[in-house]
Amino acid sequence: MALDHTVLLGSVVESTIAPQADQVDRAGRFPRSAVTALGEIGLLGLASATAVGGGGAGLAETARVIERLAGVCGSTAMVLLTHYSATAVVEAHGPPSLRGAIARGEHLATLALGEPGDRCAVTRTGGAVVLEGTKTWVTAAGEADSYVWCCGSAAVLVGGDTPGLRAGAPFDGLGLRGCAATSMTADRVEVPADAVVAEGLDHALPVFLVLGAAFSLGLTEAMLADTAGRVPESRELAALRARADLLRVFCDDTVAAVAGGRADARVRAAQARLAGAETATEIGDRLLRLCGFAAARKELAVERHYRDALTARVMTPTGETLQELGGQDAVGQPLFR
Repeated sequence: MALDHTVLLGSVVESTIAPQADQVDRAGRFPRSAVTALGEIGLLGLASATAVGGGGAGLAETARVIERLAGVCGSTAMVLLTHYSATAVVEAHGPPSLRGAIARGEHLATLALGEPGDRCAVTRTGGAVVLEGTKTWVTAAGEADSYVWCCGSAAVLVGGDTPGLRAGAPFDGLGLRGCAATSMTADRVEVPADAVVAEGLDHALPVFLVLGAAFSLGLTEAMLADTAGRVPESRELAALRARADLLRVFCDDTVAAVAGGRADARVRAAQARLAGAETATEIGDRLLRLCGFAAARKELAVERHYRDALTARVMTPTGETLQELGGQDAVGQPLFR
């Protein structure tokens, strides 16, 4: 990430994102002003190609942005995480108009990945495609300008105002309360035939997994910072610090694997997401135990970060699914089937 983006991100964090983070969580309010501000400084278009006016940044740069935001407002970070994941598909196969709108920071996309068991059907009718199905967990549902709707290994690019597309009841859960994660239903949604991307999941899922690991790393670092000086046992703190540092090394190597197209890139992405989720929740749990009742008070952000970590831990792909991916790799089966 270029220096000007780093400086601008810090300014937006201080002026807009951090002051609203607690209220976004308490009220379960979508961080619209934060998304708008991120678009204005070029961060919605950070992963878009320079040829269409974007930042041309790679996975390492977007991971750093997600890490920074997760430590301030998990909901805002999750919205941007799914936007970058969707952008990976749009950049590979989307129309120039959509790519340009994202690059200019005028368009918020999201990834409709869903949960195991969600139904989805794509039917070709002449020169169009009809999409039907329900996704039980979609970030920025009802708020995004477009959706990359995953259906098997394929993906369908769907505009947010397409007739037949609707969001479910507002999310009211444990953590990530402002990211508008709820169900989406496609009721005979008709899109052009070229809106279907045959291997869309191959573009989106590695980015989603790696940025998910960066998200957990950001929460981990924030919780350690929140409780600095409150942990009575220096040995315990040193052990937790070492675990966070190990996660950072693993995340950095995973970014290099995916960005460089290493043979182990897919399994490493799954492992990093799993390691990140487990590390964040386990360190958060330990810090709450070590610091006692004081750490559970809402005056400290550690309580909010811990709830965000718990919620992110159970998002698709779940830990069990990620372990299964590791098992498939161990026995030589293809991943992301």
